[in-house]
Amino acid sequence: MKKIFSMLSCMLFFGTVSAQDIILKRDAGEIEAKVMKVGGSEVEYKKWDNPDGPTYTIPVGEVFIIKYENGQTDKMTGYSARSQSGHARIAADETFPKYQGEVALAYGLGVGDASKVLNTDRIHFETVHGVRINPYLFTGLGLGFDYFYGLLNDYDGYYEEEDTMGVLPVFVDFKGYCPVSPKASIYLAWDLGAAVGVSGLAQGTEFYTSIGPGVDFGSSKGGARGNFGIRFQHMGEGTNAILFRVGCSF
Repeated sequence: MKKIFSMLSCMLFFGTVSAQDIILKRDAGEIEAKVMKVGGSEVEYKKWDNPDGPTYTIPVGEVFIIKYENGQTDKMTGYSARSQSGHARIAADETFPKYQGEVALAYGLGVGDASKVLNTDRIHFETVHGVRINPYLFTGLGLGFDYFYGLLNDYDGYYEEEDTMGVLPVFVDFKGYCPVSPKASIYLAWDLGAAVGVSGLAQGTEFYTSIGPGVDFGSSKGGARGNFGIRFQHMGEGTNAILFRVGCSF
């Protein structure tokens, strides 16, 4: 009888001890709690030893695993919507690294020596595909097409020739992001590669680069996001341009 009583006491004791939620933090700390709510950016809980006390919160980004009293677990992945310092970050349901693609269209205003005698304005299209390493870094490969329309030689106000030109930029793209809210980031982009002449007056291959800032905005829960940017584009001697660029990433 004493053995049965002892066994029942042990079962009751261990059942009581385990009948709680455990919040395991990323810094290896543990919180014995009663989890009230798991939100997109915070976990709400009450202390296990004070269930009638105040409700506490912890950013999702600080939580590794939640072990519930029924034995189930939730593994928290991604990043909190706000850091401890209050700066906005990517939404908690995003995981990294992940694929990221982009398409964009731009108008290029020709600048440089060649623009004095030629109309080097252009229409620019590009697509980039790569890896979003984390909320702050992206790298990928890009392919573009620049169409120079109505290319005119102008000598003393007299137009000698009218033609077009097509150039194919092939490049590596790097972007550094600075999230300013769960739905918006500012970034700096740098493209580095080669520009290949494919039609009209364009001939041969030239060094290609473009650099400039932009803004990325849209849903933080996946799907397409819009972006707008301004780039300085260089491809060969004198055929530089300022690109006014709009696009979307996915």
